[in-house]
Amino acid sequence: MLVQVPVDSNTSVFNQPFNEPQSCFGFCNDASASNNSGPIHQNRSIQKKDGLTEEERKNKKAMDDLLSEALKKLTFEEREEHQEVLHGVNDLVFEDDTFLNSALQELESHLANTKSGSVYEMAESIDAAYVNDKAFRVMFLRANEYDAKSTADQMFRFFDLKNQLFGTDKLVKDITIEDLDDDDIACLKAGWIQLAGRDRSGRQVFVHIGGLLRDHASPFTIQNILRVVYYYIMKALQSEETQLRGTVSIWYGIGNLRIKSRTGLKERFTATRALPQKKAAIHGCVDDERQYAICTVMVKLMQSKMRARMRLHFGSLTECQYQLSTYGIAPQSLPLDAFGNVNLDRHLRWVHSCVMEETLVEFPISSSHALEPITTPNENDVLFTGGKVGKHIGNQRFKSYILEFSQVYDSGTDEIKRHIVNEISAKIHEGGGRFLRRHGAAWEEVPLDNLRGKIMQAFRKCRRVRKQSCV
Repeated sequence: MLVQVPVDSNTSVFNQPFNEPQSCFGFCNDASASNNSGPIHQNRSIQKKDGLTEEERKNKKAMDDLLSEALKKLTFEEREEHQEVLHGVNDLVFEDDTFLNSALQELESHLANTKSGSVYEMAESIDAAYVNDKAFRVMFLRANEYDAKSTADQMFRFFDLKNQLFGTDKLVKDITIEDLDDDDIACLKAGWIQLAGRDRSGRQVFVHIGGLLRDHASPFTIQNILRVVYYYIMKALQSEETQLRGTVSIWYGIGNLRIKSRTGLKERFTATRALPQKKAAIHGCVDDERQYAICTVMVKLMQSKMRARMRLHFGSLTECQYQLSTYGIAPQSLPLDAFGNVNLDRHLRWVHSCVMEETLVEFPISSSHALEPITTPNENDVLFTGGKVGKHIGNQRFKSYILEFSQVYDSGTDEIKRHIVNEISAKIHEGGGRFLRRHGAAWEEVPLDNLRGKIMQAFRKCRRVRKQSCV
């Protein structure tokens, strides 16, 4: 049984009869505009600029046809429902135990009948408690609107993807930032995918800025990108509110941040379909109709239901922000300044909070004050200078500990890794050493929250050097 909380009819924008738009890219409330024979776009001034090649016109028509067909398949009631979901004014659904238990039993039946030979079955044989965890399964049910068959299919795809990206040894554990390698973390910090707050109905908003991937000095592999997508979405889904209310994605490609390559788009969309997020809407923001080729690829990869919830906005940053605001997405949500430059401050703070949360260990506290200036380090101190420190005894000892524990650390569980980091810190302190960094002309102790990351970084560097030496 589902208990629904009705939306106040006075707040709904859907009290008027629904008029199907001539195009699926947006809606125009201008009555005179609806008489035009051409497709309706959110920014009509952009529409007048043609100069497209024949191939680009075909792409434009193909996407128009795909999205129009998706809408035509809907009944009147389904169209209204989609509109309410798009604008974030749909009813909020609550669950009760009877309904959930029934859905879980039906899911178990589908899984039992179809799991033979799957990666899911392998994961279950490794750790049945992880795979059969109620909260874990409910997350997938919510993403699939409690349809047991669709949920089972997605769980199979989920474990296939997880095995492909992280291997069998991480199949039955929650992926943390410690499971990402140096290139993955660099890809994560690049900010091409970011959390952009919540819309007016409380749904988590993701923004994808493909141009940041294109412009990065060191091109990332598709594996780097997919591991970041997996980590980012699964991290967001730790929130029960996000599981229940759903997510909204914004694909941003305006100005110098345009997406100019279709490379990896299929893999990214395939990966996101394997992750248990309840997708409410997808918005594209572009300022050049030549991007239709890329947009068409995206639309072809969508299921019919999502095509009906796809909106493409044409115009400048300001124009697209206004258009998004009509769907309950605040203009300041996008991590961009008035000139369209990406602001990474909020994103990097989020990454830092993940490091702090997922690598939290208790360190022995040195006898000296953490930030007290130190004029002359002793020989047992570990010096972080950003460069070479010669044969300083403390650094040599620290390096020996990293080498000693590196293989166990790389293959260990999160608990083992935390224990090793704690052990190395204790050994240095017990030997009379401290972890120091430059502070002007003097030195200061590395704060405990930063120290965790520095020891982890030393292990990643050791792993990278070891791989290079094997080539």
